[in-house]
Amino acid sequence: MCQREFSERIEKIGYKKYPQFKNDIIKYVFNNKKNTWWHLKKSSEDMDEVDHSLGKVGKSSIEDIESVLREVDSKEYETFLNVLLEAEKVHFLGMRTSKSLALYFEMMLGGILDNLNQLSLNSDFIYDESLKFKEGDVLMIIALSPYAKQTIDFVKYCRKQMNINIVVITDLESSPIIEDSDAYLIAVQSKNRYSIIPALTLMESLIIDLGKNQPNSVEKISRLNQIHRENDITTLLDQLKLICILQIISK
Repeated sequence: MCQREFSERIEKIGYKKYPQFKNDIIKYVFNNKKNTWWHLKKSSEDMDEVDHSLGKVGKSSIEDIESVLREVDSKEYETFLNVLLEAEKVHFLGMRTSKSLALYFEMMLGGILDNLNQLSLNSDFIYDESLKFKEGDVLMIIALSPYAKQTIDFVKYCRKQMNINIVVITDLESSPIIEDSDAYLIAVQSKNRYSIIPALTLMESLIIDLGKNQPNSVEKISRLNQIHRENDITTLLDQLKLICILQIISK
């Protein structure tokens, strides 16, 4: 269908311009998309049908990862990665079901990037914290549905008032946060259950790629491992995990 024919068809159903039609489609998809709580309920109902959930969850997790690999936009991924690499400071924000993901992402990047700031622990003061934002900073948003209104409002505020970049990991193309972002990645929703596996897949990939692109990351993680070992902060297993990260980044 050519552009002219398409424009004529949407005009017949009452739309003078394509953006109006597009916005209504997005609103419809967003309002009718099953949210996190539906997935949680569905998971519980489905899992009741079997004695143990491990096999079904494992299979579903593999499908979720494969879905991310199929649907992620490689160009958008590169843009997202470059924004983080060029950041003067990265501010992390995740609320409600996304809070734990924001905390994990910041913790794992602590040995790779300098100047990280976690906003998720005290969301009452995020506007106060925004006064410290400077040009070159990046606001890193984790937002899985149902989206916290405070997150949406804060992103819009930062887009209008702050000269910073905004990057988002979310789970739907219809997410209202995307329109105010400089780059975004979609952690595709699991079809059968609530899962953070898609978001974790994207984050762990970013962690490794950021490490590969930071010349001092191997040295910093090595030093961190040494400090942990000398002060008996972590177990041998944790130290081995750090060594594995070093090996992956060094490749």
